[in-house]
Amino acid sequence: MRGGDLPPGELELDALWSSPLVRRAVGLAHGLRRISRAHPVLLDALLALFVLAMGALNLFVPDEGHGPRPHPDVTPLILASLAGQALPLVWRRRAPSVVLAAVVTCCLFQWSLGLDLRSTVTGLIIALYSMARYDWIKRLPWAALCTAVTLGVAAFLIRPFHQQSLTILFFLYCAATAAIAVALVVRVREAQLVVLADRAARLEVEREQREQLAVFAERSRVSREMHDIVGHNLAVIIGLADGAAAAPDAARGAEILRIIAGTGRQALTELRRTLGALRERPDGPEGTPELNPQPGVADLAALLERTQAAGPRISYRTAGPHDSMAPGVQLAVYRIVQEALTNSLKHAGAATSIQVALRVTDREADVSVRDSGPPDGSPARGPAGHPGQGLVGIVERAALAGGSAEAGPADGGGWVVHAVLPLFPPAVGENRP
Repeated sequence: MRGGDLPPGELELDALWSSPLVRRAVGLAHGLRRISRAHPVLLDALLALFVLAMGALNLFVPDEGHGPRPHPDVTPLILASLAGQALPLVWRRRAPSVVLAAVVTCCLFQWSLGLDLRSTVTGLIIALYSMARYDWIKRLPWAALCTAVTLGVAAFLIRPFHQQSLTILFFLYCAATAAIAVALVVRVREAQLVVLADRAARLEVEREQREQLAVFAERSRVSREMHDIVGHNLAVIIGLADGAAAAPDAARGAEILRIIAGTGRQALTELRRTLGALRERPDGPEGTPELNPQPGVADLAALLERTQAAGPRISYRTAGPHDSMAPGVQLAVYRIVQEALTNSLKHAGAATSIQVALRVTDREADVSVRDSGPPDGSPARGPAGHPGQGLVGIVERAALAGGSAEAGPADGGGWVVHAVLPLFPPAVGENRP
């Protein structure tokens, strides 16, 4: 809605808030608030001196209709009551109940002498405001009752004419009610600000914690990717290099070297892709890193072929529709098989036999990798006692995909890795079984 389409009431309200007088009043209120927060004792001392000066001026230069001059003999007592009424206001924030009691006592003394000083009601209203603003809230009803009785006494003692007493009492009660209302509004507002500040600080801490958790999760993910890429390809390259050294002819050695070169290039490509996703780049199409598809079930045949070139005999059996799996689940299957093959090359050697089986149903994918162990028949040297990054990465990948994985010695010798994954990973925040 444009300014010209606003209702007349809102236009008048905007004009009122934009007036110079209101702006000066708001600026003065903000300035007093800053002084009150920075120098509370100084502000309270100035307030006490103001009340004292008002009472002394009204005492020695009384206005017409505000009571007779006091007798010279009681003037020192009146001055003492003025000091007792004004000076305690310096401690109105620290002991508001005591200050209110002192002010009420001095007010009753002055009214008993028939004095009608402006400072009397002013000091009482300030003390009542301080009571509602700074003291324990459960004491406020008693303070309000005490003030009401005191003001009732004032209304019937200041003026001898009863027809004016009710009017005076009405305005005194209005002033006291306004003081209590303003104090409570300010109190509630500051409590809200404290809650908002605490909430903002808590949200800032939670944001920093989320960022740290995101960093740790990203580091863990990159660590798994680097371990899978570097560990597997190095294991294959080492096996190929050993085979090349024992090759019976130059043709076989040259073929193994070509496989080593291809394996190294693929490892370098995967490393560049992984590290390129972490590098900060400027916005824009030119700064966008080149993205390649992540490996999936269709790439298992090439993975097994490269691994078999390093020496082990590998058999691969599949069942079910592989295309029904989500890309993330296919990547998890690929990495689990890759890590299991790497462990077989490390612990069982290049002369072992490896059986890879993948079975896909309408609900889940079941993958297992089993090796026959070392050719000399020695027990499989699996890392069950001291699990390394490989088995930890397999379990973590299966858990992230919403499934489970386990590894251990196989019946009849060797080592087996078995994982069960759902066809689609669970959504973020969904409870996993």
